[in-house]
Amino acid sequence: MNDDCLMRDIREFLGLWQRTFNGHTPDRLVSLYTDDAILQGTSSAKLYIGAKEIGTYFRGGATVKMEVWHSVTLAHNVVLVVGSYVFSQVSKGHQKSTPARFTFVLRRQDGTWKIVHHHSSASPD
Repeated sequence: MNDDCLMRDIREFLGLWQRTFNGHTPDRLVSLYTDDAILQGTSSAKLYIGAKEIGTYFRGGATVKMEVWHSVTLAHNVVLVVGSYVFSQVSKGHQKSTPARFTFVLRRQDGTWKIVHHHSSASPD
């Protein structure tokens, strides 16, 4: 796969992840992760291992907006993506935004990109 196709694929995948997250459908979101994926989320100290456990993490009402990202190809079917996004949620009648940074390790399986590793943390002030 050439660099232009890869960048388009990654951009499309990140857009899909954002739309699915914002759709508040945890089962659909979990389908974007491999069965053996690992998640270290922004709002929990727990390490979530496996798609089933990861599904228990995504239960909130926040939305996310991807901002900037960069990728590095690690193997012909593995890509590291590092970037930033902003979570937004209404709390007590006020909009609260939490800038965060993320790392995804994506693996292409059967023609589909899936998340193998996802780490997210609030951006430092």
